Order: sequence, then C-alpha cells, then structure tokens
Amino acid sequence: MNKQVIRTLYSEVMGRGNMEVADEIFSDEYVDHMPIMKTPDREGLLKSVEAARRAFPDVRPEIIVEIAEGEWVAIAVDVDGGTQQGAYMGVPASGRPVHWTETHFWRVVDGKIREHYGNVSMFEIHKMIGSHDLDPTLA
Repeated sequence: MNKQVIRTLYSEVMGRGNMEVADEIFSDEYVDHMPIMKTPDREGLLKSVEAARRAFPDVRPEIIVEIAEGEWVAIAVDVDGGTQQGAYMGVPASGRPVHWTETHFWRVVDGKIREHYGNVSMFEIHKMIGSHDLDPTLA
C-alpha cells in the first residue's frame, strides 16, 4: 500500500500536476527535510512542484527503483524534464532539453505521506538549462 501512495504522488501530482490528489495523500503533519525547500511543509513541496511544472510542463518522472520497509519507501526516479519552457529558479526559459535523476525516502503512515528526505542534483539541472548561478530555493 505504501508503494502505491508514492506511485500516485509521482503519476498524478508530479507527472500530471493534479494537486487535488495531494489532499488525499499528504498528512497534515508532513515534514520535508530537503534544505532547498522554502518551507519544510506540504505547501513548500507543492509550490516547488508547481514551479517545476511551469518551467517543464512536459515533465515525465518514472520510478525506476522502489524499496519498501515498514513505513518507509525508498525510490530512484528518472526524470525526463522535456524542455525548459518557463523560468526556473531565476533562469529564463531556454528551450533546452533536460533530464535528471533523483533519490527519495518517503515515510507513509496510515496511507498518508508524513515525511520526506530527498536528493535532486540542482547543479545538473542548472547546467542543462545554461545557468551557472545557482539559486538555492526551488520556488
């Protein structure tokens, strides 16, 4: 069941931008431990997803590895970002193709996502879109 919650996160929220699903799968007590988030809560995560989807509207995340142990689901994600069609982290639309990988640890309690640790190579994304000045925030 926990794997399915994370699959729904990536197919619906990350992949399609269906933010209504977020209400169903995130706990009110959600905490995000990624230091690049403006706020360490659900709203911070959803704002970062919205910012990424505005910049890369044809983004296609694919979970390539998933391991579940108790409340935790660990995943590796291959992201075909399509092309940068909007500003992202202070970098204007470049029209350049982007592709990156991510690793994440999601804690799911009673069918709701409660906690997250993750790693996304922002340097690689900036390199692909042609920026060498890194803005440390996602939204």
